[in-house]
Amino acid sequence: MGDAYAKRVLLTAAGDAVSRGIASTLAKHGCRLVLLGDEGALAATAEEARRCGDGGGGVELVGLDLEACGEAAADAAVDRAWRCFAGLDAFVNCYSYEGEVQDCLSISEDEYRKTIKVNVVTPWFLMKAIAKRFQDTKSGGSIVFLTQIIGAERGLYPGAAAYGTSLGAIHQLVRVSILVYYLDACPFYMLIMLTASVLSK
Repeated sequence: MGDAYAKRVLLTAAGDAVSRGIASTLAKHGCRLVLLGDEGALAATAEEARRCGDGGGGVELVGLDLEACGEAAADAAVDRAWRCFAGLDAFVNCYSYEGEVQDCLSISEDEYRKTIKVNVVTPWFLMKAIAKRFQDTKSGGSIVFLTQIIGAERGLYPGAAAYGTSLGAIHQLVRVSILVYYLDACPFYMLIMLTASVLSK
């Protein structure tokens, strides 16, 4: 993203400590933020980011049910986010669903489908919507997926069949998308975070 000051960033978030920290840090560096997700859950995150910013007017909220939205709803949400600051410079996906700790023979179909929907399908919808706008406007932009080591080749943990599979899919989605979008000045990044959330359960 280069110099972060005044960059317009679309951030999917759940109101957790990680997304709050990212939002606040971006605001401190002068970014204008559009937080995407459950508006009720993100209210406190938005307020904290506004306090960290230099004027309090650089943070907007756009509601979207990340667990149930279809492609049309995701595209409409990105359109609303785009209009908040007359364009966007980056998309950061840091919303994920860990689900229950279960082995691959015990997890239910509904739980598996939910995990894949939230962690793979919805981010894919959002990525398509933002990348198309970067292309159409010829503005370029950055796309960042936050993930965990559990989705990497060596990230093997008992009880994380669905979660690990979904994050592994994100790793591959980023790699393949680079082939399509990088030449259009739309670089992809994948940040791998090692957290204790899965290991501690």
